[in-house]
Amino acid sequence: MLGYPDVPLRMNQGVLKKIASGKDGQRPGLPPASISKLPELIDEPVAVFDSGTVQGALVVLTTGRDSSGNGNLIVSVQSNLLDANARVNMITSAYSKPRSVWVAEQVAAGLVRYADEEKSPGILEVSRQVLDRGTESSSQGYASPKVLRPEDLRSFRAEQRSAAFKRQ
Repeated sequence: MLGYPDVPLRMNQGVLKKIASGKDGQRPGLPPASISKLPELIDEPVAVFDSGTVQGALVVLTTGRDSSGNGNLIVSVQSNLLDANARVNMITSAYSKPRSVWVAEQVAAGLVRYADEEKSPGILEVSRQVLDRGTESSSQGYASPKVLRPEDLRSFRAEQRSAAFKRQ
């Protein structure tokens, strides 16, 4: 997942309770069907952002819905944590957010890593100037990160399958 190690994806019991209950009723919870689909939703994201609050964590915008039918389900994932003596990528939170404001804030902060215009045609219109910056040098002299697209993800997955096949 976009630079994360190829280790199992897990979620602890406390996080499961928090996302199912909507943080004890503070927001809509997730229905069991959405919770069971989290791995697939993460694997086929609408967009992926670096976390603005937890260093090294990713925030994944998905097509999932909460128990009130609200879309824009986001999932926070931390990389390469130790859980029961095994290295894992850990789901730390999942809930819905109003997309337009939240996405615009993430883009403006330079946190976007990946965006899929096919799944969300308007997502890149939030700030096309910021998203299309590629790896051009800025006026400050450093290179801005490239925003990955679906074709980049497909290429990465093909390379991973090929490497795994060669190891066998």
